[in-house]
Amino acid sequence: MLAFLPSLGWQEMFLLLVIGLLLYGRNLPDAGRKLGRVVAQLKRSFDEFKRQIDADADLREVKQTVRETADDLRRAGEVPRAIANPVSAAKALAREAMLAPPPDAITADAAPSEPASQPPEEPRG
Repeated sequence: MLAFLPSLGWQEMFLLLVIGLLLYGRNLPDAGRKLGRVVAQLKRSFDEFKRQIDADADLREVKQTVRETADDLRRAGEVPRAIANPVSAAKALAREAMLAPPPDAITADAAPSEPASQPPEEPRG
């Protein structure tokens, strides 16, 4: 938490103690308690902030799931219309196919052709 403390030598610590005694005198223990309370309150605030960020991420995930479910329900609602009017359904599918990006050339050539196996050579002798 206080990363600078390990780098302090005993002379620096003694100097800080003397300065603390001069500034606060008999109130030094109270000042230490107040500092401890402030540090604890800051720590609690940061923990609450982290929890809020995590809750927001969870909420975004739930919203995305709801959107995907609504899209699936909308598509499921189109099925009876497609059955009732197959011509418009075919047109819609053709339109989607025309607007879709072309498949990558890599996926078309996913399996490289294997060279034809050659018969084993007969030993000469």
